[in-house]
Amino acid sequence: MDGRKVAFWIVLGLALGYSGAARSQEPEPISQDDTKARLEQQDRKIQELMETVKMLQSSQARPAAAPAAALPTGTSSLTETDVQKIVGDYLKTVEEKKSQEVGYQGQAAVGPPPVPATQTEEGYRVGSLMGMTIKWESAGANGYGLWAKTPNGDFTMHPGFWMQWDNVFWTQTPIMRQAQGGNAGLTQGAKNATKLMSGDRLGGIGDMEDGTFFRRIRPFVEGTLWDTVEYRLILALENDQFSTSGLDEFWVGVNNIPLIGTIRMGHVKNAIGLEADMTASSRTMTFLERSSYSEAIELNQNFVTGLWFGNAFLDQRTSYQFVVFRPDQGASSGTFFGDGQWGYQGRVTALPIWDADGRCFLHLGASGGWRTGTNNLATSSLKTIQLRARPEQRDDDPAGGPSGSQLVPDANDSRMIDTGALVADHCWLTGLEALWVLGPFSVQAEYGWNFVENVQGVISPGGKGFPAAGSLITFKGAPQNYVFNGGYVQLSYILTGESRGYDKKIGTLSRDYFGGKGPFTNAWITWDDDRHIFNWGWGAWELAARASYVDLNDGTGTQRVEGGILHGFTGGLNWYLNNAVKLQFEYVYDQRSDVPTAPKPTLTNSTIPGFVGGLGMRMQISF
Repeated sequence: MDGRKVAFWIVLGLALGYSGAARSQEPEPISQDDTKARLEQQDRKIQELMETVKMLQSSQARPAAAPAAALPTGTSSLTETDVQKIVGDYLKTVEEKKSQEVGYQGQAAVGPPPVPATQTEEGYRVGSLMGMTIKWESAGANGYGLWAKTPNGDFTMHPGFWMQWDNVFWTQTPIMRQAQGGNAGLTQGAKNATKLMSGDRLGGIGDMEDGTFFRRIRPFVEGTLWDTVEYRLILALENDQFSTSGLDEFWVGVNNIPLIGTIRMGHVKNAIGLEADMTASSRTMTFLERSSYSEAIELNQNFVTGLWFGNAFLDQRTSYQFVVFRPDQGASSGTFFGDGQWGYQGRVTALPIWDADGRCFLHLGASGGWRTGTNNLATSSLKTIQLRARPEQRDDDPAGGPSGSQLVPDANDSRMIDTGALVADHCWLTGLEALWVLGPFSVQAEYGWNFVENVQGVISPGGKGFPAAGSLITFKGAPQNYVFNGGYVQLSYILTGESRGYDKKIGTLSRDYFGGKGPFTNAWITWDDDRHIFNWGWGAWELAARASYVDLNDGTGTQRVEGGILHGFTGGLNWYLNNAVKLQFEYVYDQRSDVPTAPKPTLTNSTIPGFVGGLGMRMQISF
């Protein structure tokens, strides 16, 4: 028998022995990385076998004994290529059987599988593997905290919680301490009026008193059901002391719908704006509060009740979101009644630059929408639209009462600027947004316009200088259209090198500030007895600044609306001790002014100018 025949049977015997040993072991779940490693190991084994073939072919020695079995006909013509093909085909068949035994698409179960995956002609059957594992996720896109999951992620559950405890300290010009309705200027609606004084009330905003309060208390549960259903149920319990509670995100959604993508139903985030508390989450805010632009021009509508649609395309480099909704009440209860009162809002985003695994990117976006007027006034049946903004730091528990009124003694819920309740059928909104992240440095900006159309007049809030509360002050002349505008720009630099996180799926900021990739080092300090030194970690440190502008003045003469102009500046220092605990320190300076349109010295401005300054501190825990 020649060397080639002997080589063939030796190689075939080794291959059968290798595969038999592998098959004798009970199959275990393997990941894609494990599969790759095993294939590489088999390639090396084949190479070793081929080397043996070459050595035997080149040897002139004859084996001591011939194989017991007769050689198949035609084997004398086998070449090295034939042997390699036979062994390779056989090993490929073995690996295909193993991959089928492990599970669907090579996805290994977490831990030992309780039962083999159920196979059908379509593949893995959702829900056939129900063994659940529970573990604490330290980082990642899913979020930080406790997660329960079935082996293939058909069912998941994440119970969590976040809390924000605020302390604030105030300064303000004396004239701004004047109570609302305390201005002795022109009486609104008087016959000799040369302009409409439409603000919420004449005068200052009252005394801003130092205080402490829990800004947010939010327990929640989120996850998936049957692979395609998702849910997020978050309660707002910070006002439970007033026997009221509100809703944060409170919805159920369906994923993987062709073209549409995802539909969410319930109390959802609006499709407007880029600040974290608008389209992302309040737990990842750079500053304690949103800018006055988001409050006034975007109508403070970060939550609405309705249907949310969203999807991402082109490798998640573009996205869209669209919402059809009922407006939300001040207490964020998700409850609303009113014929013909609804709205829609759309937003599109793009990522022309995405590099370094998300450490460098450019986000561009635009949004637009339409709203009907709403009837939130018990004293009038007219539909109204009202643009207004508080100082860019809170001095109250914002939803302390069912209607949004404040019940806490000495708290102040006054607005710095306010158009008053304009009697109008509808308004249009449009906004532009941009975010550039270059490693630890970021620039974020937005600018937008609110078009209030067919305004007939303003509803009086009552008080000194006003007619009775609920009275309609009609414009002299035909209904008018008004345009109000504003925006902000903010800078951020993370001193310890981390970068801000971004969610490509919905084109907004990540719910984890660093996108599951930070802080690089947690903050701690300990004493080493052996070396007699301190050990410590820095955590992550961030410097941030924001400038904002809002103009709620428009029109001329007796049809002029003067809600006021607000210039704001905020400087902040944020310390992320780890991905669960954050401390924030900031100073806010808000300057209110007005356009002096009164032609006579005896006629004062509708809004008293002045400024308020606030020092704020927050401790947040989130998981």
